[in-house]
Amino acid sequence: MNEKLFSSPLTFLSLPLCQDFTSADVVILGIPFDCGRDPTRFGSRLGANAIRHASVLTANLMNDAKPSPLDSIRVLDAGNVKLSLEDIDQAFDQIEKAMSEIIEADCIPIAVGGDGAVSLPQMRALNKQHSEFAVLHFDAHTDAWPVEDGGAYTNANQFTFAVKEKLVDMDSAIHIGTRGPVNALAAIEYAESLGYEVIPFDQVRQQGEQSLLRHLIHRIGNKPVYICYDMDFFDPSVAPGVATPTPGGVTQAEGIELLRGLKGLNIIGIDINTTSPLHDPSGVTATLAASMLAESLGILAD
Repeated sequence: MNEKLFSSPLTFLSLPLCQDFTSADVVILGIPFDCGRDPTRFGSRLGANAIRHASVLTANLMNDAKPSPLDSIRVLDAGNVKLSLEDIDQAFDQIEKAMSEIIEADCIPIAVGGDGAVSLPQMRALNKQHSEFAVLHFDAHTDAWPVEDGGAYTNANQFTFAVKEKLVDMDSAIHIGTRGPVNALAAIEYAESLGYEVIPFDQVRQQGEQSLLRHLIHRIGNKPVYICYDMDFFDPSVAPGVATPTPGGVTQAEGIELLRGLKGLNIIGIDINTTSPLHDPSGVTATLAASMLAESLGILAD
């Protein structure tokens, strides 16, 4: 093949596209899936590729990073999971298998969704390797709504299923940023009844980032921890392209500061989800998500 005539598909930060993980420390995995159950919005299945496109700018800006996280960790882009959009059980099975391949190669996965539902198969894969683990879930919503026996998967109940399946360490499972019009008391009370600690957004605002980080780090300690960052944790004025925009969230600077403050934790996986390019005409949400991925590499770097 004449290599001068061909270029690789677009990857995050123009990283190597590869499914051989033996030479990697961290692997980016795109998950192009959404349940299609949101009453007004769908399109997060397109988020992974939109973030890759936005990362062209991120890569240029990272030229100023000294040191760059890419100087100390080996990062690959595995591409997107090949999955069914019609069969959610089959899709979850494929996501879990793809995650398991990365984890079994002793790599840390950074998943790029996809809506919040894709966190469940990720947690299933992480549980196989690490047993129960801590969770830090940054989101405007708990995603822990009640599920009846035999109930369907949605992008609002993945953390309920995580409890039912005993995937996570409930002594260190925390939702941060919960809010809603008027309040989100019903969601908060139910999540707490499952055993989650819920830190509503008004409490986040009152505590301030540094106080909140001290609390989170104290609660997690050295336990293996999965970080799930739903982009609707940000205020829709700075991240409009999400599945469920909820006014009253963090600014870009605040969200980035919180993520940077998690450096040093025993991180076993990171999930940045719910970017919906169909509702992101200026690309600002995808650009912010690409920055959050770059910051994720920063907190994983030596």
